[in-house]
Amino acid sequence: MFTLENFLFLLQGVPNTLAISFLSFALGFALGIPTAIVKQFSPYGLGYVADAYISVMRGIPVLVIMLLFHFGMAGIIPLFKSAFLSATFALGLRSGAFQSQIFRGAINAVGRQQMMAATSLGMSRWQAFRHVILPQAFIVALPGLGSEIALLIKDSSYAFVLGVLELTKYSDIVRKATRSFLYPYLIAAILYIIITFPVANYLDRLGSRLKTKYGLR
Repeated sequence: MFTLENFLFLLQGVPNTLAISFLSFALGFALGIPTAIVKQFSPYGLGYVADAYISVMRGIPVLVIMLLFHFGMAGIIPLFKSAFLSATFALGLRSGAFQSQIFRGAINAVGRQQMMAATSLGMSRWQAFRHVILPQAFIVALPGLGSEIALLIKDSSYAFVLGVLELTKYSDIVRKATRSFLYPYLIAAILYIIITFPVANYLDRLGSRLKTKYGLR
């Protein structure tokens, strides 16, 4: 029987779920912006490197990347002996590929005219990009980033396979203890919705407000 005690036990998995999700988002953010810039402005040689990274990370299931890191590369890179870090890095690398596409689309949405206007005022291309294009592109990217955070929160459940004590793992422990195949996973599903919806909805609304405020629609 599923009890309040079971529910409170299951909630112990939420902090690790959030930690994996937001740390991997931060890693993806740190990788996504430079990759988008390289794709947009750098010479072809670096562009091919960025293309290869994006294609590989988008083409391999994130669970396979987690397994590769934790079971395949742990002997070479001791960092990956930690299931938590293996899951976080796998999700972060995959997220970087997706975020690069979000930022690239946002940069293109701002328009070349603003780059021309900024350079005509005496700015270098880098100054124009940093002070004019990038701040506006970040606003345009907010709804996409909200969706990416929601996706990471859901995909953090794959860390269960590595033995990470996150929400799905705790729900499985409760399932084994109670022999209930419905309620632990149903409660976990509801909790994932409760966690993901406000984040994605807030960033979508924030992006819409800022676009209206700064005339980016």
